[in-house]
Amino acid sequence: MRVWTLVATIVLGSFATSVVAQSPANGQQAASQTLIAVVDVGHILKNHPTMKNEIEAIEAQMKAADEQMTQKRDSILKKMEELREKYTEGTAEYEREEKLIAEQDTNFRLEIVKMRKEFDKARANVLYKVYSDIKNLVKYASDKMGIQVVVRVNGTRENLDPTKPDNVQLIMSQEVLYFASHVDLTDWVLNGLNQRTANAGAANVK
Repeated sequence: MRVWTLVATIVLGSFATSVVAQSPANGQQAASQTLIAVVDVGHILKNHPTMKNEIEAIEAQMKAADEQMTQKRDSILKKMEELREKYTEGTAEYEREEKLIAEQDTNFRLEIVKMRKEFDKARANVLYKVYSDIKNLVKYASDKMGIQVVVRVNGTRENLDPTKPDNVQLIMSQEVLYFASHVDLTDWVLNGLNQRTANAGAANVK
């Protein structure tokens, strides 16, 4: 909570002033008004201070693990070739060695499945943590400024090319057709994430 308080002290003031300036002066109208803000989540994820590095670190570990798995697979294939050269198929020796190699192959396949699940879980944990940080910042700002609804938008900061099918699809899929700039929490949330990362780095140095 100290992090959110510090962030609010630094960047919340100007945004709150902007929202309040747009609110009705009449107390009764203000009480019945639903204040809505928006957040461009895609822009935040693209510019997140740590997410890209964390995902790339996991992918590097995955690449190294894949290389190890390739070596193990090649070793099993080599043993199969040696088996055919060393023993006659159908003999007791052949069947005994073939069974051992089959067990190694089964364990190898199970290890691959387990490894992929672990990496998928690690990547999901990074994404969930980022989502939770964004949600906590949005909630903190909303509680302080009396915002009742925050709507997710995507691609509002991008220069989309209407001649590209993917861009047109993104444009057409937008649920929010318009919002005033003063209700956009995107920069505030991104500043909060950067501030939190900076604070964590300073704490680690100490």
